[in-house]
Amino acid sequence: CMMGGYVDRGSRGNPGPSGIGVVIKLPSARKIEISEWIGSRDNNYAEYAALLVALAYAAACGAQRLQVYSDSQVVVRQISGLYTCQSPGLKPIHDLCQELIRALEHFTIIHIRRHYNAEANRLAHAAIERAQRNKKLRLPAPLRHSFLEVAMAHAQGRICLLQPPGWQNSGVAAAEALVTA
Repeated sequence: CMMGGYVDRGSRGNPGPSGIGVVIKLPSARKIEISEWIGSRDNNYAEYAALLVALAYAAACGAQRLQVYSDSQVVVRQISGLYTCQSPGLKPIHDLCQELIRALEHFTIIHIRRHYNAEANRLAHAAIERAQRNKKLRLPAPLRHSFLEVAMAHAQGRICLLQPPGWQNSGVAAAEALVTA
């Protein structure tokens, strides 16, 4: 069965406050939504971060087939091999994505127009809003690793995801991981 994912970023400035939104559509018709603040990043890095989280989620589920939809032409063309990723700031996260892609039996990434990616976009912007609201209220940051940190650690082989994330924080997921390195 094919797992599907919609990925997007939200940024206020370039670079600027950024969030990622990921909508995973499972073969069972269940939908997983991930909305995460990733700090001050540029647009392309944030797009890659959303893709990396989708790839790590697929790996955690044991998925072998993944189809991703993104409204970022740069990421779609670089991941597809039509463009070469030469940016020193993007190359490490690009390579992590490629490593997780190679582990899949089948992977496709498709460019879509922004209005077809509204759910992921909403989640990305909601992450920015939450972070800015919490900052104004002076709330402490949550005591957990971010999805992006977990995805990067998984791709680098520093952790092994024990099971698909099952987060309950406003429909958002959190990873359970076993540190192996």
